[in-house]
Amino acid sequence: MKRDLNQLQNRTFNLLVVGGGITGACIAHDAALRGLSVALVERQDFGMSTSAASSKLLHGGIRYLQKLQVNKVRESARERTYFQIIAPHITSNIPFMVPTEKSSFMKGKLAMVAGMSMYRLICSGLNQLITDPSKKIPFGKLHSKEELLKHIPLLSRLDTINGAHTLYETHMYNSERMTLAFLKTAAANGGVVANHTE
Repeated sequence: MKRDLNQLQNRTFNLLVVGGGITGACIAHDAALRGLSVALVERQDFGMSTSAASSKLLHGGIRYLQKLQVNKVRESARERTYFQIIAPHITSNIPFMVPTEKSSFMKGKLAMVAGMSMYRLICSGLNQLITDPSKKIPFGKLHSKEELLKHIPLLSRLDTINGAHTLYETHMYNSERMTLAFLKTAAANGGVVANHTE
């Protein structure tokens, strides 16, 4: 990937992307793959600000289920799947244990099982797109209070906890590397990218 300021000055582009974080890199990548002439400029270094400070989680949209934003759930899960397909060397699935409470219907075991079943239904078919078996997202499962406390003993202080449900999200090891991979692909497909440029 070569920084060529002459091309920025002497060419006409279909698209100018301002910002070389993960969002700008993905836009430039997508545009270049679609055959558009694209230029991307970044004032500082690529992936330096928000992208570098990210949680490094590729959320599958589970948080949108509470408000029944089904389209957002499916969109988030689909995008997470695409990241796993195009960058399997940078991603892995990690488990989260979400405690359930006996005194709360919305945080209880029944609601959790119903919610996770609905999530599976909304996201059905996406796992089949992932060809590497080690990258397929496992289905979560319900745990007893005893199982939960083996993993998180500090929760024994809370009387309302009666178990947990495991769910999986996808983690990217290095968000800066992911950003650079998108920029390199954009450049390899005719895009012009330049950091330290306004």
